[in-house]
Amino acid sequence: MKTNYLSAPVTALDTSLVTMAAWDSRSPAISQKETKRTKVRGVGFAFLLAAFLGSCVMTELRAQVVVVPNSLATNDGNGTSTSTEGPASVRWLQIHDASQFGAISGPSFLTQFAYRPDRVLGQSGPRSLILRIYASTTSRSVAGLSTTFAENLGTNNTLVFDGTVTVTTGNLPGPGNTRQFDVVFPITTPFPYDPAAGNLALDLQIEGNGSAVTFDTEEGNSAIRRVGIGSSTATTGDIRPSHVTQFTFEPPPLVTIRASQVEVCWNSISNLTYQVQYRSDLTANLWTSLVDCIRSTNSTSCIVDPVVIGQPQRFYRVALTNCVP
Repeated sequence: MKTNYLSAPVTALDTSLVTMAAWDSRSPAISQKETKRTKVRGVGFAFLLAAFLGSCVMTELRAQVVVVPNSLATNDGNGTSTSTEGPASVRWLQIHDASQFGAISGPSFLTQFAYRPDRVLGQSGPRSLILRIYASTTSRSVAGLSTTFAENLGTNNTLVFDGTVTVTTGNLPGPGNTRQFDVVFPITTPFPYDPAAGNLALDLQIEGNGSAVTFDTEEGNSAIRRVGIGSSTATTGDIRPSHVTQFTFEPPPLVTIRASQVEVCWNSISNLTYQVQYRSDLTANLWTSLVDCIRSTNSTSCIVDPVVIGQPQRFYRVALTNCVP
């Protein structure tokens, strides 16, 4: 009896994870035209299906850290700023040019930012802050920073933190002639930022108390600019040196789809028996029975095989047998 090899259908599978291959005794692969001409004689036949079960390889996504201005990642800024000792109310709004975020791969979530102390030893804190932080994507340019706070905000202005933090610095050495970014401002509502959409604006409204803290700042740099004033509720301020800032971004969730099972179906004749077999490649002629014999009850028969983690592909064939279920 001559055996014809035909491709078998697969349903409910992501086509990016499954391919089907047809084979016959003359050549490893037959064309679509040849497949259409192949006929099943009587009930003697077998189907061969190659299912590449993509085991859903996940790329580890890592946080990305960006220092703005980029040129000061290993160089101390040209200025310094020390907060007020004791109780004080302030508002700072700083714009960061989108060109500085070329290291992040597309839209990402801002999850925290940090300031660093100046390389010349200053005040170290601790200082307690009742803090509100707003983030937005703004069309306002760094050079065009307005002294009116509201004019610098983007339409997606979002409250990303509202609470109390204590800031302090260990004045620890950083890369180059810098100190470490250890004055950390948390973000409890991650802010989605896309540099292609505009510049990044951060608006800090602070009620502080405790010891003073000295920060590394930069003035006259086209990457950043700050407006500030000694009142957290003020609507206008004045141009001041900007804090050198380290941003932490998390990539957006990577959504993947993985087939959890393969369904092998074939045309069948009622009351005849079939056996589904599989192997991991076609280089060896060793087939393993997937289950015991299956007795068909109608013109189509199907069997489900769960995807096995660590097995990237599996070939199936269905053959008419004389076994007894």
